[in-house]
Amino acid sequence: MACGLIASLTVACTAPGPRDEVHLTLGFGGDIMLNQIPVRSRPFSGARRVLGKPDVMFANLEVPLTDSTNRTTRKTAAEIARRDQYVLRADPGHWADFRASGIDAVSMANNHTMDYGPQGLSDMLSGLRKFRMPYAGAGANATSAGAPAVFTRKGTRIRLFSALAFMTRGALWKCGPATDKAPGIAVINSESQTPEARKAKLRRWLAQGKAENDVTIVALHWGLERKTVPTAFQVRLARDLVDVGADIVWGHHPHVLQGAEQYGDGLILYSMGNLVGPRSGDTAIVEVGFSPEKNRQHVSFIPVKYRSGRLSPGGGANWSRLNDAIQRQFPHPQSRRPGE
Repeated sequence: MACGLIASLTVACTAPGPRDEVHLTLGFGGDIMLNQIPVRSRPFSGARRVLGKPDVMFANLEVPLTDSTNRTTRKTAAEIARRDQYVLRADPGHWADFRASGIDAVSMANNHTMDYGPQGLSDMLSGLRKFRMPYAGAGANATSAGAPAVFTRKGTRIRLFSALAFMTRGALWKCGPATDKAPGIAVINSESQTPEARKAKLRRWLAQGKAENDVTIVALHWGLERKTVPTAFQVRLARDLVDVGADIVWGHHPHVLQGAEQYGDGLILYSMGNLVGPRSGDTAIVEVGFSPEKNRQHVSFIPVKYRSGRLSPGGGANWSRLNDAIQRQFPHPQSRRPGE
């Protein structure tokens, strides 16, 4: 089954197979933006039932939880004044609510992880290790940043890769890529590469720690902010990753939902928008179900919303609008209300 891109909804086709064959469910949300959100608001407390429903819930931990005051110098004062760049951090007091949120694993390769330099990164990784939460996309050097998080749920071995995939070397440099000797984030630099060289490099990356019948997830921070349609670069890179072994390509950074598609044997979620942020917005979680043989059995679209920094299940007019659009696009959608 092939699905075209959908401009404003993150919806995917449903693979054949009854839901009672589902053995493992994976949930995918977008960016966690805890900057400017007071700890006392407990941003995840109203959505724990939804976030905790999948066997593994993934999200992108965008803003460093740190008390560090050592801001990056790669984003200049002039750029910040023009709002071409932002330097963000969040109160480490959010760790308690985050730990109880139902989120199980996070991607770290994004354009804010290094906003407070090595100390901010160290604070983040220390918190994740304390709670034994798998993460990928950042580390003490390029090797550790590019390595997958590998863990098992219900007998299924999962590999999570994470990388920042901006289009130019200069844009990547602003965000603090890890080097052989310095901490930072994992990046995909496709500038000046031929399609063949790009695919070969991606194939080597996904070969790390590979075992038979893994579920391989690649988290990419990419695209253009506030654009509801993926760029040609996103489409090309996502499909290349499926071609070399990714089962799910999970995107974020635009802060809005983008399209999704089934490409070959892979599922591509171009942007999951924000999961939570200091303003207000409508967003979603995508739940993917696998059979014991690791065949994908269903994809469910679950609307949620955040208001003044608090996440809660979607519903009402928001749910009706999204569900009507899904029904028009697909003959057998697996969309559902939270809690169903």
